[in-house]
Formats: sequence, structure tokens, C-alpha cells
Amino acid sequence: MRDEIRQLWRNLGRKKRTAWPRVEQGQYRSYRAVHPFDERFGVETSGLIYDLPTGHAHDVYNNGYFAVAPSVFHAVMGVMLERLHLEYQRFRFVDVGSGKGRALLLASDYPFREVIGVELSPELERVARANVARYAAAAHGSLLHRPPVISIQGDATEFLWPPGPLVVYMWNAFTSPVMERVFHNLGASLAEQPRELYLVYMHPELESMLASLPWLTMLWRDEITMSDEDYAAWAFPTRAEMCAVYQAVPSPGTAGVASAISH
Repeated sequence: MRDEIRQLWRNLGRKKRTAWPRVEQGQYRSYRAVHPFDERFGVETSGLIYDLPTGHAHDVYNNGYFAVAPSVFHAVMGVMLERLHLEYQRFRFVDVGSGKGRALLLASDYPFREVIGVELSPELERVARANVARYAAAAHGSLLHRPPVISIQGDATEFLWPPGPLVVYMWNAFTSPVMERVFHNLGASLAEQPRELYLVYMHPELESMLASLPWLTMLWRDEITMSDEDYAAWAFPTRAEMCAVYQAVPSPGTAGVASAISH
């Protein structure tokens, strides 16, 4: 896998920002509906879903579901390891807006302390929970120790952030009203318990909002080209994903974090 990560990293380019890939119905490219990842492990993480009605007031702020390309995810994790020398076993991985759970499954290939996903849609979360069990069985023996994986059905704005170092992951799951509240709560959690935190933000449409947070700094922003297999199952015209990686920065002003984006 390390050779594949290096090859993907060599394909990275600092290019023009790629917008959130919501396109008109007639503009989707022909793509493989079921990703080979699902066939390989007997899971269900494929599909392009924009309408996810749950009856919750936050439904209107949902950007929809389409799972991350495995090659892109592994490239990001590999780059974080090589650039930051992270000891993943010290960190909990939290996917905010986890959908059917593909990122949770991929994260379980790394020695995180724990892998957690929170998803508003009961339907998608039920699928994610089943996927976690199937993937653990299919991947049995591939790692000596796999981290526990927990899928939670609930509102991301009410999520209770766990203690200890965190790697927070999101794939542009929400529009700004929900994102603001998610980061307000995250900031409050960090103010109460300062700790290491890295944010992996795929399709970073709300960078301007994050740039206003005094406790968060961008480390880098790169466009990552996916593998041929992933592109064959990719619905959108571009064959790359933009990723921005941030770090929480403790400072004397940390106590004011909670009010930084409140209204």
C-alpha cells in the first residue's frame, strides 16, 4: 500500500479549486453503479443520493451522499502520516456526516484508537451499521488488531465530541448553517479540553468560514487524483478530489473559542 500511496502523492497537483460536484442530471458521466470495493468486501457503500428526507429540520442543509474514493482516502491518510508523523493509535477518527460508512471502513484499516461516525439519516446509518459488521468479517485477519468502529444515528450539531486527540473527517456533508453549529460545538469542546486535533475536509466549500476561526489553521490544500478503478465508479466529470487539512492551534485565546462563530 505504501508504494500506491507514494504514486498517488506524486500525482497531486496544486490546481484550481474544484467546486462541489453537484451537476445537472444530464451531465453525470457514465459510471459503474456498484464500486468494486463493495463487491470485494460484501458491503453497500455505493450510490449518489441527494434527497435524504428524515423529517429533521436540518434536512434542508444536507448536501447529499456519495462515498469517498478509496484511493483518495488512503492517499490522504498516507500523506498525513508522512508529513505529520501522526501516531494514529493515539487518535480517535470521527466522520461527521458518515452516510453509508465507507470512510469508517477505510479508517478501520489504520490503527486508530477508535473510529466513530455520526449520520442524520436513519436509513443510511442502518446501512452503515450493517457494513461495519460485514467489513470486519470480510477483513478478518488482514490486521492483527482493528479499532472498534461505532456508527451513531443523530444530529451532528448535537454530537458530543469524545476526549483525547482527534482526526475529524468530513466530505462537504453540510451547508453553512449546520457547519457553523458543528464547529461552534467543536470549538467549545476544545476550549473545555484543549487537545490535538486535525481536520480532513474533502471538497472544502466553506473554507472562508473555517478561515475565520482563530483556533484552526490550514496546513495544506491539495487536489488528489484517484485510481482508474475509482474513476470508473465516479459520477462526476473531474477525476480528482480537493482536500484541505487543518490543525487546531492552542493559544491564550482558546477560552474564547466557543464564541468565535456563535451568533
